[in-house]
Amino acid sequence: MHPATELHAAARAHQILLCLDLTAASESGVPHALSLARTLGGSITLVHVMHPHGNHVGPRSYDALSWEISRQEARSYLDRLAKQLATALGAPVDIRLEQGSPAQRIAELVRELGAEVTVLGGRAKDPAQAGGGIAQQVLALAPGSVLIAHSAGGLAGSTLQRVLVPLDGSRRAEAVLPLAARMALAHHAELLLVHIVQEPRSTALMELSGGLNLALQLASCLQTGARRYLGQLQRQLIQNGIAARMLVMRHANERQCLLQLVQPGQSELVVLSAHGATCDAERSFGGFIAHLMGASTVPMLVLQDLPARDARTVQVPHDAVSARWSHATPSLDLA
Repeated sequence: MHPATELHAAARAHQILLCLDLTAASESGVPHALSLARTLGGSITLVHVMHPHGNHVGPRSYDALSWEISRQEARSYLDRLAKQLATALGAPVDIRLEQGSPAQRIAELVRELGAEVTVLGGRAKDPAQAGGGIAQQVLALAPGSVLIAHSAGGLAGSTLQRVLVPLDGSRRAEAVLPLAARMALAHHAELLLVHIVQEPRSTALMELSGGLNLALQLASCLQTGARRYLGQLQRQLIQNGIAARMLVMRHANERQCLLQLVQPGQSELVVLSAHGATCDAERSFGGFIAHLMGASTVPMLVLQDLPARDARTVQVPHDAVSARWSHATPSLDLA
């Protein structure tokens, strides 16, 4: 099976886990969960994790009565939201009211339900607090893909005008294209393919060794190659009826450059792989993802490219880490 097709098949959201902490901020994930369910034909399960009875967490102490009142309030909230979502989706919506450590219990539910995508909402002004401050913990613990929604949205669904896909030329990064393309197609949105070439820095060592000119020549070659590479993908996307555009940039700081592109009003969604060309299989998501997640306020869909694993042990076949695309244009399966 073609690698892009393989990840695409794995990313079919048969089960979407929408995590809520009963605040308006967490509801920013609602339109994104609806969008995924509609695009991929998946079902939604709402989950809220309460602190166990007897834990004195928050502004008030929970005795048996107040804890039971909180439980009933949470259940009533989930019931109301589930009915609204079921009406909007045209399919039943399940509910899970759980107890325990939020991130740990969510990770356990992902495994129990076989959820392909976990959706977390949060405050746009404080992206690190997405999902009540558990987004990074969930990314580190839970298998499958994660969508972090920072922007507010209603039940009518978010409007996607541009989906941004950063590509580093690796097999892992490119394999998100089928899903990103389907989402762009479903929303009549533009798909923006982005590659950033590292601009060489002038240092004393570079100048003394005469390496600066060589580094600049290499950067120019990479820039030309990136245009050809993205051009192949762009043409194939257009042939599939998708409005695709490419952007190749040179910058001394790749992360800073991407953050300048990933701004509210420029793109409504960023889709990227949990790992890129430099994959650390001991981490469920790469350092670049952590940086982008903590600094950006644009919703991010991080597709997990590692196989199923437990919370502590990661095992990846060698060929899955080292494989690269050939120079031939890959085939995008949008079915």
